[in-house]
Amino acid sequence: MSQIVLHLAMALTAAVLYGVAWFFNYWAFIGLQEIPGVNWVFLPAGIRLLCTLLFGFWGAVGLWAASFLIATQFVYPEQFVYGLVVSVLAALSPYLIYLSARHQFGLLPSLHNLSPQKLLLLCGAFGLLNAIFHHSWYWLSATNSISLKSFVAMTTGDVLGAIIVLYVLKMGLVFLPRPQTSVQ
Repeated sequence: MSQIVLHLAMALTAAVLYGVAWFFNYWAFIGLQEIPGVNWVFLPAGIRLLCTLLFGFWGAVGLWAASFLIATQFVYPEQFVYGLVVSVLAALSPYLIYLSARHQFGLLPSLHNLSPQKLLLLCGAFGLLNAIFHHSWYWLSATNSISLKSFVAMTTGDVLGAIIVLYVLKMGLVFLPRPQTSVQ
């Protein structure tokens, strides 16, 4: 029973963090939106990568749930299937980067072996993969006006958002006191 509660808590934490970040980003950077769902600065991308790095599959589940609600209720309210697919892609791309990091870098659950260079690489790979996934869907569905500019905007926005969120968090951890180790 405790595993179920832990998994639900991870999914709920990811969903809430993503939802708050999405609405903050919408409010703060509305002028930097290229087309609906594509921003030149997208801080929630950092939350998506963070939540999958911290919570794995259950983080992706929470991200999907929040993305689904946002996509179907706010961004594409008249296009249920479109919003459903976009929300799956929004959760899938950071999860695939997480799985890749576990395989390629031997990423540990504590993330202590995630160097700044590896983190930067993950941010770039995530931003590019997410833009490829979304723009492939935009092209296949022919319901969103896409261009090279919107692809570059999404890639840039996701990479910048991920770098800003993750590096601010990483720098903030420097100021936390280190745990005391007992010497015996």
